[in-house]
Amino acid sequence: MRHTEDDLRKLLTEHGRERAHHGPSVHLDAIVKRGHRMRRIRRAVTAGTAAAFAVVAVGLVNGPLTGPSGVAETMVAQRPVDSAQVNPGPKLPEKFPVVLGADKFDLSLIHSQRFETEGVARTVTFTPSSFFTGYKVVCDDPRAWVVIAQQLKSGESGGTAGRCEGSVGGHHDQLSAPSNWLKRSQSLQVWVFPADAPVREVAKAVTGCRPIWKSKGCDEMAQSHALMRPEVRERLLAEVGEQPGGWAVGIYDRPATAEPVLNGEPPTDAELPTESASTPTG
Repeated sequence: MRHTEDDLRKLLTEHGRERAHHGPSVHLDAIVKRGHRMRRIRRAVTAGTAAAFAVVAVGLVNGPLTGPSGVAETMVAQRPVDSAQVNPGPKLPEKFPVVLGADKFDLSLIHSQRFETEGVARTVTFTPSSFFTGYKVVCDDPRAWVVIAQQLKSGESGGTAGRCEGSVGGHHDQLSAPSNWLKRSQSLQVWVFPADAPVREVAKAVTGCRPIWKSKGCDEMAQSHALMRPEVRERLLAEVGEQPGGWAVGIYDRPATAEPVLNGEPPTDAELPTESASTPTG
């Protein structure tokens, strides 16, 4: 077996020290045996280091799967892919209060639709179950402008307009509903404009925005009144264009059995209440 230069140098150094301290002379066979022993120790140390490194490597690979850190893996696996919260917007009320003279009752929500853009006309179709069908709009931005239009009894268009945070809604009754109200599906049109839409400027340019009732100049009451004019809405649509903006519309009515109607015809004049209210409520 061959010995390295380092092995022989160490043996000779040790031999020199022993001679310096008057130790016994070392034979060549003893030197060779000692060199064999040193090589075995070196191999054992090297093999032990490699084995220890292999154990550490295995621990690093398997640790996240079998050790305590596996809890973190479970938590990550259970985390939703998309945890972003989507704002559903304001809720429509489940009930719509109606006041007709001394009569007070609630209409229930029978149909609703939500839209994610404004600055465009929308048509909402529904099937009424009575002559008291109501409607209401809620918006993500309560300051948005809203216009609601529908057909009245004589064929003309009626409705309401104003800021969404106000009483933007209304209902029919026997005096205002068209005669075919219960014979087929009905619809209403809704326009929602951004809060900063140039309503005042457009109203002045198209109609002059004259004050009405108790309004002073072209205030918001006069602007709302101007928005009921088709030519004002068309001009405003062209100015604003379609853009993001969430809002929802709800249709309210009585149960179909709450108001029996013969042959689908409205009651006679003698059966009509003395007062009616088709203006917006709460």
